[in-house]
Amino acid sequence: MEKIDYKPRSVRELLTEMKNTSDLMVDLAYTTVLFESKELADIVHRLEARMDELMYTIRIMAAVAARNVKEARKITGILQVASAAEAISNATGDIADLVRRGMRIHPVIHNALRAADEKVVKVKVASGSVLAGKRLHELRLPSTLGVWVLAMKRKKEWTVAPTRETQLLVGDELVARGPWHGVKTLGEMAGTRIDAYTPTKELEPICNELAEMRDLSSVMVDLAYSSILLGSREVAEEVREIEEDFDKLNYKLWLDTLTVAARLESDVHRLNSVLQMVKCMEKISDAADSIVDVVLRGVELHPVFAKALGEAEEKISRVEISKRSKMVGKTLGELNLWATMGIYVLFIKRGRQYIIDPGRDVKIRAGDLAMVRGSFYGVEKFKKEAG
Repeated sequence: MEKIDYKPRSVRELLTEMKNTSDLMVDLAYTTVLFESKELADIVHRLEARMDELMYTIRIMAAVAARNVKEARKITGILQVASAAEAISNATGDIADLVRRGMRIHPVIHNALRAADEKVVKVKVASGSVLAGKRLHELRLPSTLGVWVLAMKRKKEWTVAPTRETQLLVGDELVARGPWHGVKTLGEMAGTRIDAYTPTKELEPICNELAEMRDLSSVMVDLAYSSILLGSREVAEEVREIEEDFDKLNYKLWLDTLTVAARLESDVHRLNSVLQMVKCMEKISDAADSIVDVVLRGVELHPVFAKALGEAEEKISRVEISKRSKMVGKTLGELNLWATMGIYVLFIKRGRQYIIDPGRDVKIRAGDLAMVRGSFYGVEKFKKEAG
């Protein structure tokens, strides 16, 4: 194993990079399978190596901080987070390996990834595109469209998580995620036509269950890290609730897949790819739950970590929309929350349904539970207007 140099870093900076890298790995792993791209699979594995470096660093920091048994007990929580991060990293690598090993991917997986609320697309910047020559910060894709560029290919070179200063050129190929309206608009701006997903009846229950599990696993990772970074028990409890829903879906999907396999013996090899995918998703879900366990059990952190994690400049909160709220009946596009409050909606829970990464056309209803993230002022203002 290649030796990793230890460089002292801020705890918050380190955990934030771990969160961002984990989020990116999950998104790119699913994208790898959707497009069956060995190039993207290689990128996932490069990110896995980066996660190894980050986890090595945080474990060294923990070891340095523990000067006696009492202090050693206080670093167990941060080590639990590191172990969970490693599990997420390994699981995404396993998803990418489905493509690297040339496993026959069942069409229901492709359909499920297209049916998920959070869309992932590949677009190419055409000649005459409004994107050409613009830097990412000039386009304001996250705030205006809810779209994030995950990676960019220029000629034969890939750039992962391009910065806000990255300039787009004709011929660049972008991998981006966001709600349907957002990615469709990005395609129009790039000069690439993106067709809406048309649901198929083939293995419909499996497709729906897999799509929902894809969405839930992604949001769980984001929220789990956020619960640690923001010290939020409220967010941790939400992850635990989502994990329970995920487990129910997991049980049902295994049963449905095995039932189909018994009926369609000729399709067993491709159906195996479904179960392999679900197994990896389950590992991601369990790891996210392990992260929030630190918050829910009230594990006392070592002062070095506790102080750094108490310096959050943002807030994340679950807010119920009352029937008296003026927001009821308005779309997220009309509310323009990013511009007016400096916040964005991670998901909306409507009864038993989760709307992940809701687009501009989603209407707010009385009784909706919105998970919002942004500045302290913005979140508090949203709470007031939701009540």
